[in-house]
Amino acid sequence: IYRELGPGKRVSLSKLAVEHLETTGRPLRLAIDIAIWQFQAQAAKGGSNPAIRTLFYRLVRLLNHSIIPIFVFDGPSKPAFKRNKRSGLGGGGATAAAKQLIRLFGLPIHDAPGEAEAECALLQQRGIVDAVLSEDVDTMMFGCTRTLRNWTAEGKRGSTAPTHVSVYESQTEDTAISGLGRGGLVLVALMSGGDYIPEGVPRCGVKLACEIARAGFGDDLCRLEMDDLDGMATWRRRLKHELLTNESGFFRTRHKALVIPETFPDLQVLRYYTHPAVSSAEIMDSMAQRTTWGAHVDMIGLREFVHRAFDWTGHEGAIKLIRVLSPSMLVQSIAPPPRQANDRRGKVEPRKKSEEYVLGVGGRRAHWSVDGMTELRVSYIPASLVPLPLLPDAEGILSDQRCVPLDSDDDTELWAASQETSGDGKASSKQGAGFDPLSPQTVWLPEYLARLGAPLAVETWETDMTAKARSKPGLKSQPHKKVSSGASKDRTNPGSLDNWVRTSKPANHTKVSAHVELLPGSESIHTLSSQSSNQKRMLHSEAKSTTNRSKPSKPSARAGTTGSGPLGDAWAQHYSQSPPR
Repeated sequence: IYRELGPGKRVSLSKLAVEHLETTGRPLRLAIDIAIWQFQAQAAKGGSNPAIRTLFYRLVRLLNHSIIPIFVFDGPSKPAFKRNKRSGLGGGGATAAAKQLIRLFGLPIHDAPGEAEAECALLQQRGIVDAVLSEDVDTMMFGCTRTLRNWTAEGKRGSTAPTHVSVYESQTEDTAISGLGRGGLVLVALMSGGDYIPEGVPRCGVKLACEIARAGFGDDLCRLEMDDLDGMATWRRRLKHELLTNESGFFRTRHKALVIPETFPDLQVLRYYTHPAVSSAEIMDSMAQRTTWGAHVDMIGLREFVHRAFDWTGHEGAIKLIRVLSPSMLVQSIAPPPRQANDRRGKVEPRKKSEEYVLGVGGRRAHWSVDGMTELRVSYIPASLVPLPLLPDAEGILSDQRCVPLDSDDDTELWAASQETSGDGKASSKQGAGFDPLSPQTVWLPEYLARLGAPLAVETWETDMTAKARSKPGLKSQPHKKVSSGASKDRTNPGSLDNWVRTSKPANHTKVSAHVELLPGSESIHTLSSQSSNQKRMLHSEAKSTTNRSKPSKPSARAGTTGSGPLGDAWAQHYSQSPPR
């Protein structure tokens, strides 16, 4: 069905939460069907209790946003059969451990009378939550108008940390025109197969069922009363007629082979969708007036839980919990305090004493992981946000035990995300130095949250940046030095040195391989083959000491003495007798 609905609107969960906070003045409230998370966590491997560890890191990531989640569990009144399997009552050790962990994070839990998806949809319909986070399309069949799904990483950028969600809003114009609202989706499930009746109508696939739903048959069916048998029969005859003749042009072609049974639809299955077992209006009103929503983490209890469940033992286990949890606790410390669910005030009220947790601001960026939303790099002390006892070693030193190794993919993702310092999202080089809970660490926060929770730190940073910008002298552009065309030609054209050097063969063939005659202005160019280094030094000294220069005479053929030669004698005679040229 999701293929027919389309991919939805892909958006950063962090940006979605911040925009909701700016608009409404309160954090984004999500109802979460925990059964889907428990099912997905069964695929986790490695380490101690991988399933419950997966839930632990998801809770940490949720607290890293301005989000208030409520976790909904299945109740005893849900249908006995689902997907041709007998439904359990939601008990067992895994469910008990999940509830204990969620309560330690200070997050609310709600036990539904029946299906958790139906209860989540009702919470969203009554305005107690703003959206439902679930992978099951049943939430829209139960009437949810805003569903979030597919909380995963975005793109192929190497990181596997979940950053984006797909948003489906059934009240948008596109969904209304497509006919795949609540009634249409219910009919698709009845005809092509759903949780309660997987087989559906024989030879009816999802595409054909969506065509029928877009023709309006789903909405017409859901408007009928369950005891209106005549209305059901009339609806069924009309559907058969259109499938056989396509008189109204609803379909691309006629579907003569599709046979609608006389028992269709199954009224009991239809009732599961249209009248699910949900909480009463009194319970909904009580939940709307709750003021305890918000994360009040039990640090000591959580420390004991990870000690038993994940083997985070001793001093290193405590430091590891501080490292993983502190960025999320920074967000919770500066996020607005919880309100009643029915509080409609638009003004955002920051928490008291939130300024004391932020040491300063050190940069700004617009990152792809938050869809270009501006973020500020904020520094903080992790131990002040997660106040767990840190015991020194025998010498009273903590530094050797602060560097805790990373032992799972979740640890690596959280640590890398919290330590990014560059605007392009690359991790800081300080990661290799380990983690010190008593030293300042940095994390990227949405600029709106940073200004809300630490306005003085942001103003101080902006003032410093403005002062630095004003103190820098203006850079004046220097005019380029014009290069003469001749010099440029000499540098670029091959053979340009031929204008300054003339090569000739000596008269007497001695050991000298070449004789060079210097032209005016080229006295510094020498292309000579000397017999020894002494000849080179003698030639240079003679050339510098003589001011009269002219064309050299032919070299003598007589043998030279030590330190001289035929060419040396010729140069000596030239400099002593010839007039200047």
